[in-house]
Amino acid sequence: MQNLFKSNLVRFLTSENSEQLKKMTLLSVLVGIANTLLISLVNMAANNVLNDKSATLEFFGYVFLLIVFLIFTKKANNENIKNANQFIYLFKVRVMSQAFNSSLLKIDKVGRDYILEVLNRDTQMVSQSVFALLSGFQSFATVFFLTLYLATVSLWACLIILVSAIFIFILASTELTKLTQAMQAVILKENEVNAFYAAFLSGYKEVKMNSHRAYDLTREMLEKARAVTEEKTGMVLNVMQFFTYLQMMLYLVVGSIVFVVPLFSSDFSSHVLAATTTALFLASALSSVIQSVPTLSLANVAAHTLQELERKLDGEADERVMSGVTQFEQVQTLTLKDVTYVHPKNGANQPFMMGPINYEFDAGKVYFIRGNNGSGKTTLIRVLLGLYQCERGLILVNGKPIAEPATSEYRDLFAVVFSDFYLFEKLYGVIQPNAAEANKLLEEFEMQDKVSIKDGAFSTTKLSTGQRKRLGLIVALLEEKNFIVLDEWAADQDPEFRRDFYEKIIPRLRALGKTVIAITHDDQYYDLADHVIYMENGQSVHEHL
Repeated sequence: MQNLFKSNLVRFLTSENSEQLKKMTLLSVLVGIANTLLISLVNMAANNVLNDKSATLEFFGYVFLLIVFLIFTKKANNENIKNANQFIYLFKVRVMSQAFNSSLLKIDKVGRDYILEVLNRDTQMVSQSVFALLSGFQSFATVFFLTLYLATVSLWACLIILVSAIFIFILASTELTKLTQAMQAVILKENEVNAFYAAFLSGYKEVKMNSHRAYDLTREMLEKARAVTEEKTGMVLNVMQFFTYLQMMLYLVVGSIVFVVPLFSSDFSSHVLAATTTALFLASALSSVIQSVPTLSLANVAAHTLQELERKLDGEADERVMSGVTQFEQVQTLTLKDVTYVHPKNGANQPFMMGPINYEFDAGKVYFIRGNNGSGKTTLIRVLLGLYQCERGLILVNGKPIAEPATSEYRDLFAVVFSDFYLFEKLYGVIQPNAAEANKLLEEFEMQDKVSIKDGAFSTTKLSTGQRKRLGLIVALLEEKNFIVLDEWAADQDPEFRRDFYEKIIPRLRALGKTVIAITHDDQYYDLADHVIYMENGQSVHEHL
């Protein structure tokens, strides 16, 4: 097994709070010392009783040590539980902070599902391992100090225990590491089965509508699930058998002290009780140390995954850093000057390139962006919003270049409803929403009979996509930004409300002085915009007036 003090788990915990980890380790050592002192007092009292001597002093010492042991153990347990949760809390907060400070491109590259899986699965595993780690420290400290104590009782017994402990620990660690690696392989296969379950539920309608598809899918799913279950069952049986053999080996060691040591030491009979008692406790502590190996091995892999996640989120700095405007007053013009953006290949034969784009948006006007799928419309919007950083060119506000990477102050100029938007139940970011204005918007968007807004939150978000988009636009309007950006907003609306959107809502926004930039395919309403930008193959080919 990897050197514990150089393991990913210890490095991870040390990076979170090294002082707390040292404190927890010290408490574990004190518990181990208290264990040893208790056993030595028991042996002393038993020897006095055997020789018809008083054990009163040992009794009071034993009671005192029990109290000390209880205090140390309770303190250690409290520290373990509190700090285990604190470690994970600090890590999650830091990862969320890194995610917020990362770029959209980096988050997409790492993968949202991967980030969530790591935050849930691996943090839970590391959190659970903290107690196993500190319990292992306690047991290891107990083994160490009991071995020293046993040396004062019988040197031969100590040597047998020491050699046996080293042999058993090396053997057990090696075998358990192999079993752990095999278990990790089973977990990966189990993840594949879980992917089948997810596909079954995600494609439930498609499965229900085709009996042959349902048969093929469920047959393969059941075959893989059965194979993984059998393999996992075999692994668990191997682990249980291993610990059974381990227990037998420990009893053999204790038995050798009773039956073998007298052959080498003529005066061992006077120490046999103390040596045997100590050996039994020592064997139990050694067993606890070994049993912590699988948990710590899996947690070590989990800690490595957590560290890798941090490196992925923090490892790629933005290459293009430019100074510029970071504070914005009243925006009159927003200009793209020779702006170019190139998508990563991601398996494609040729990377998609947008630009160079030259365009100026004037405040208070309505802009529609049109073009075929893959023409660069969404890329243009994301560059404009500062979610993608242009590789060449400038974004200017009132004729002055903005700082790049784009700052939150720049992005705060925009209220956006993306095509793949997420609707929060609470109106986050809306400072003291005006109840009268909110109710007016609900009526205007024909949502007053379906949703209400109370205490800064929607009564429900379990609605159709089109209805949730309406709520998304209501939130955008309540944010009171001057730029409203909409990506395929009208695509999920019914024809009647779609007409109202173009003929009533858009003109009202223009009258309020809002700058509306919307991606749309509804060509019958293009005449309602001040400008229509046509995108083709990443280029702004021409503009329809």
